[in-house]
Amino acid sequence: MTCRTIRYLGILALLVGCGGTATPPSAVPAESTLPPAEPAPPTAGTATVAASASDKALAPPGPATGSRQVSVTEEPSMKATPAPLPRGTRILHIGDSMAGALGIALNRQLEKDGLVGKLRYETASFIPTWAWSKKLPVYLAQHDPDLVIISLGTNELQIDEPERRAKTIQRLVSRLEGRPCVWIAPPHLDAGDNGLRDIIRANCAPCGYMNTDAVYEDMPRVSDKIHPTMAAREEWARRVISWLAEHRKPTNDRPWALDPAVVPPAPAVE
Repeated sequence: MTCRTIRYLGILALLVGCGGTATPPSAVPAESTLPPAEPAPPTAGTATVAASASDKALAPPGPATGSRQVSVTEEPSMKATPAPLPRGTRILHIGDSMAGALGIALNRQLEKDGLVGKLRYETASFIPTWAWSKKLPVYLAQHDPDLVIISLGTNELQIDEPERRAKTIQRLVSRLEGRPCVWIAPPHLDAGDNGLRDIIRANCAPCGYMNTDAVYEDMPRVSDKIHPTMAAREEWARRVISWLAEHRKPTNDRPWALDPAVVPPAPAVE
């Protein structure tokens, strides 16, 4: 028996006597030969950020560079961009001198976008003027509009008993034969008004209602303190187009159908 064998048996006996087990040195794999631990895949909906074990507060979400999982709240989606206005469609704009102030600039911008705009207005006209007009059916037949815009009411913002206009407003919109329509409310007057705009809103269904004061607050006026300045007319037209684009909800056969949110409830039938 060689000296090497005697030393080996002595070590083995010593280990067995201490209650342990012995593994030959050749059976223990070297650390360098162990396969590396495979990292766990990140949890869905979370971002991985670097952090030490001693951190006590969560760091703001950052690039996926570490091993700790931190929930990340998704950013809200951006508001959808309105679809382009439907090229080739026809828009008829009727009303009083305020329709003239807005309509000329409006048609100019609509035509740049490939639409057909027709303006028919009468200075110093009133809601009853158009509700009983013999010209309105002619305009509808002549232009066959996909959308009708109404600008009326400015000349009646200080009349007595404005509630008497309710039935007249209903008659006017009924003459549009179910076409999509928008009533652009007159802007406020510095001299005050009689509540007619609320009466228009309550009775103009199925037309949509555009609150001009909300669309163009503090509209600059000319010396009469009623009509907008020339620059304001261009700006008003741009804002009207943006409003129309935002609230248009087209269907297969109606490119100018409107979002129900801008159509007031129909008045109660007496």
